[in-house]
Amino acid sequence: MVCARQSGLAAPVRFRTITIVAELFDANCALGMVSRPGPAGAFLTSDDLAAHQARFGIGKALVYHSLAVEEHPVAGNELLMQALEGHDTLIPSWLALPHHTGEFPEPSRFVEELRSAGVRAVRIFPDDQRFLTDDWVLGELFAALAGQVPLFWHIDAFSNATVRDLYRVATSHRDLQIVVCDVDKMINRSMTPLMREAPNIWLETGGYRTHRGIEYLSNAVGADRLVFGTKLPWQAVGPPHAELMYADIDDDARQAIGASNLERLLAMAAW
Repeated sequence: MVCARQSGLAAPVRFRTITIVAELFDANCALGMVSRPGPAGAFLTSDDLAAHQARFGIGKALVYHSLAVEEHPVAGNELLMQALEGHDTLIPSWLALPHHTGEFPEPSRFVEELRSAGVRAVRIFPDDQRFLTDDWVLGELFAALAGQVPLFWHIDAFSNATVRDLYRVATSHRDLQIVVCDVDKMINRSMTPLMREAPNIWLETGGYRTHRGIEYLSNAVGADRLVFGTKLPWQAVGPPHAELMYADIDDDARQAIGASNLERLLAMAAW
């Protein structure tokens, strides 16, 4: 046997043919000015956001307004609906808060407002907006959303406490579909058993920076609960886009993660 290194010959390289997803569906992006935008800057209009995403083959997006995070959900949700008027490819999602202070509608009323506006996804930012997710704080909201619309749960860090919160809520509210957003690297040791124990837990991939992580989770728990996201405008599209496009997964899994899974999740909404 001839050793390629000893003989000076280059080792053979295996090339794979990658099928590009026809149209990506972004599960995690925001419209409006932000205090610390990423490389692409903030997107002040729907046209600006759609044009930037189109460069990467993103044809649809589930959008929220930056002011719903950085100011208040009530104001941001209203501005979002105004900004998205006439843009069928940009799908609205609203932020929610606990209702106890009177600054946000009670859960039953909030669900009626979602239904009236045709909004099929809700987001919470408990770390950024400083509230607990225990049932005595958010239990009524979780119960109201269960079986109605999916919940996109944005986190600061995939800490042990956050994982326990996700497990508790997912196993207590089995009909509530929960998408974990804004994760970072080093999540597999807890995310793998979490997704196996709670089939209503999904993962948005925008911040998932584990080497060959999409391949790993696709094999470990299946590709059917992974959804592509970008976290625009706080980060660039390129890294999460490349993670999906170059993942060593079959074309059906790439299409599912890139668009079909999110379509299926939103189709679960009661309206």
